[in-house]
Amino acid sequence: MFPNNNRARLASALGMFGAFFFFVGLLIEYRYDLFPPGSGLLYTLNQLQFFLAMACILVMLWGIRAEKVGGNGRFPRISLTLFPIGWGLVILGGLLNLLTGSADNPLIPLGALTMVIFGLAAGVAVAAAHKWTGWRRYVLLLHGVYYALLVLRAVITAQGPTLLTESVWMAIWFLVGLALWQESHNKTDGSAAPRS
Repeated sequence: MFPNNNRARLASALGMFGAFFFFVGLLIEYRYDLFPPGSGLLYTLNQLQFFLAMACILVMLWGIRAEKVGGNGRFPRISLTLFPIGWGLVILGGLLNLLTGSADNPLIPLGALTMVIFGLAAGVAVAAAHKWTGWRRYVLLLHGVYYALLVLRAVITAQGPTLLTESVWMAIWFLVGLALWQESHNKTDGSAAPRS
C-alpha cells in the first residue's frame, strides 16, 4: 500500500546502521592509530569498513531525495541531488587513495566542498518546505552547519578532526536517518501533520 514508505524505511535503516558502523570504525581507527595514509591488513579492513558505512549513508541521502522532502522546486531538487553526489565523490576519492596508497586525491576536497555548499542548501530547503515536522525539519540543516564548521576548522587550523568531533558527526547522521524513519512511519499510520 505504501511502497515508497518501505523504500524510505530501508534507506533510513541503512543510514542509521552506516552512522553506527562508521562510529565503530572510528573507535578502531583511533585505538590502533590507523590514519591514512597507512598500510597493512587492519588498516585496509578499517578503511573498507568506513567505505561500507559511507555507502549506507549515501543510500539514505538518495532516499531523502526520493521523498522530495524539500518540495518540488528547482532549488531543493538541485541541492538534494548534488549533496549526495558530493558524498559519493568523497567515497570514490577515498577508495582511489586506498588503491594507490596516496592521500592526495582531488576528489576528496571537491566532494567536501560540494557537501558544504549543497548540504547547507539541502538543509535550508528541507526546513523551508515544512514537509517534515518538529525537530526532524531541521536535522539536515544541523548536519549542514556542523559539517561546514568541521571543514572550516580543518582549513583554518590545518588539523584533522578528532574522535569527539567525528563521533558527533556520526550522531547527527544517525539523527538524519531517524528523522527519515519517523517521517515515513508517520505517513503510513496517518499521524503526520497535514501537508500543504
